[in-house]
Formats: sequence, C-alpha cells, structure tokens
Amino acid sequence: MSFARAIILKTVRWVLWSSWALLGLWNALAIWYCFPLAPWANGLIAFSILALFAASFRERRRSPNSPVRRGWRIAAGSISVLIMAWYVFLVRPLPPDEWAPEHARMPQVTIDGHLVHVRDVRNFHWRTPTDFTPGFYDRTYDVDKISRMYYVVAPLKSLDAVAHVMLCFAFSDGQAVTISVEGRRPKGVPYAFLPSLFRQFQLIYIIGDERDVIGLRGNVWGVPVRMYPARTTKDRMQAIFLDMVRRAHDLDEHPEFYNLIFNNCMNNITYHLRRLGGRPLPSDLAVLLTGLSDRVAFQLGYFDTDLPFDLARRAFRVDEWMRTVPLDDQFSAGLRETLHRQEQELLQKAPPPTPR
Repeated sequence: MSFARAIILKTVRWVLWSSWALLGLWNALAIWYCFPLAPWANGLIAFSILALFAASFRERRRSPNSPVRRGWRIAAGSISVLIMAWYVFLVRPLPPDEWAPEHARMPQVTIDGHLVHVRDVRNFHWRTPTDFTPGFYDRTYDVDKISRMYYVVAPLKSLDAVAHVMLCFAFSDGQAVTISVEGRRPKGVPYAFLPSLFRQFQLIYIIGDERDVIGLRGNVWGVPVRMYPARTTKDRMQAIFLDMVRRAHDLDEHPEFYNLIFNNCMNNITYHLRRLGGRPLPSDLAVLLTGLSDRVAFQLGYFDTDLPFDLARRAFRVDEWMRTVPLDDQFSAGLRETLHRQEQELLQKAPPPTPR
C-alpha cells in the first residue's frame, strides 16, 4: 500500500469514527434535554447510550469479523435510528407552564390594505436585566409611510464574531418599530447555546418598541450595537415588513423550535430576503459568524452610506450614546439624530469614496 493511500484510508477512518462519536453524543444530549422523564432517569438513559457507543469503540480493536463488535455497532445504530425518529416526529413545541415575561405574548397581526394593526407590541421599561416594568401596547402602522429600514448588529461582549441581528423600520409619521427573531424561553430558564440546539426554545418574532428591544442591549446589557441604514427601495422595505409581521402572527398558530444554527435570527432574515427575490448574505456566515455579517452586507452594497467600512462601523455604533440617555419616549428620535450626526462628522474626515 502506498504512503498516500495509507494516509487517505486513515483520514477516512478518522472521519467515520469521529462522526460515530458525535452521533453517540447527539443521541445522549437529545435524551437528556427532550425525553419526558425525570432528570435522573434521562441522565441514566443518556449515560447508557454513551456506554453503548463506548463499547462499540472498544470492540473496534477486535477482528473486523468479530460478532461482538458487530453486535455493539448494530445495537448502537438501531438505538440511534429510534432516537432520531422519536426526536424528528414526536418532539413537538408545547407551551410551558409560564413564559419568561419578555416572551409572554406573541404579537397578533391584522392587515387591512396598507394598514397593519399589531396587538401586543412589546414596550418594557428596563432598569437592569432583572428589574423592569412589563408593558405592551397596540399600534397601527401604515406601510405606505415606511421611510427607512435598518440592519442592527449586536455582538456578544466577549465574542465580536457572534451577534444577534434585527431589523428596524422607521415611518414618516414618527413611528419606529423593531422586529427581533429570538428563542422564546420558559420562565426561569436562561438562554444557553447547547440547549438551543436541542429544541428547548421556541421561535418568536418580537415586534417591539426600539426603546425596549434596542435600548435593552445597548443601555442595559451594555453590548455593542450598530444600526446601519439599508440601501433599498420603498417597495422592498414594505414587502419585507409585511412578510415579517405575517410570519410573526403565524408562529402563534404554527409554533416552531428555535435552533442556534438552523433556525436563528439570521436564517430568518435571509429567509425573507430570499422569498422576496433579494440576494441574502452567504449562508456560512449567516449560520456561524453573524457578527461579521455587516462586513459582508457592506461589500454587497446593502448599506446606504458613502463611508468606508471601518468608519461606517464607528458612525453607526449607538450603544455608547444609549448609555448616556434615558430610555424614554424621545429615544427613537434621539437615536436617529445621533446616527445622522455621527455619520456627518465622519464624512467630513473621510477620504473621497471610491466607486463600488
């Protein structure tokens, strides 16, 4: 056997056995998080599954024709098929006893021509992450008056490459609204990456006041927030807004699971762009590196600015301003004044724009 062939065979074996190990881990975690028994029982079953897969690894060193080796592998494979079938077809989104307060109400939407009536627009008054006054209101939006759309990126404090992304819509009558796609949490259950992969959260489209949804992140959580004006047509802004509010309403009757990789904030924004004929962001970044999506969007010409990217990131960063102002009724007006002022200040210092 040639050296190159030996390397290829070893690589293939490593990939196969790594995949087998990940399959065993996935089975154990699916049982741990989703099986409808007491935690100690789920833990016992999950441990048994890991032991079964470990046995198949141990027997790997025996003769390839060993019936014991084949027995462990057949047993592990059969269990995997059963767990996957149960997970895909029987684990369904069911409401918990109580939702987290900020996810307690799904928005209800009625569309009457160019008027969109939304019940339960979220309007919390946040003082700290745990000290807040819940609030919801009903509002009517005239899609003919949509004047601006913004792409909002809020990276994690410790990991700039991973971010929550949202869309904001401004109207010529002074109204503004944010649509944020999130994992809907049961009360008392914090958001965490691993549970989000195993059907522990449901999908919710928050239709909320900017002071609440945007201000929460920049003022209360203290994370970076960048709010880029989109370069698009009025017809496209209207179509995206209508498509998103319809989906927000439909999720109340047809709930879905949130998934960090496959059904997250970026996936759903690109879903609306793709459905409406727009060019979505590349799917690899959309799934894994949402905090870098603003660079890709800038390169594709999605942002309405003449600034180079590095200056645009500074001009449209608004969390520093948020931490100096109260989250009151003047928030949205002050937010747009700040965006305009910061962009104009940097435009005066920026080199002449180069053609794209």
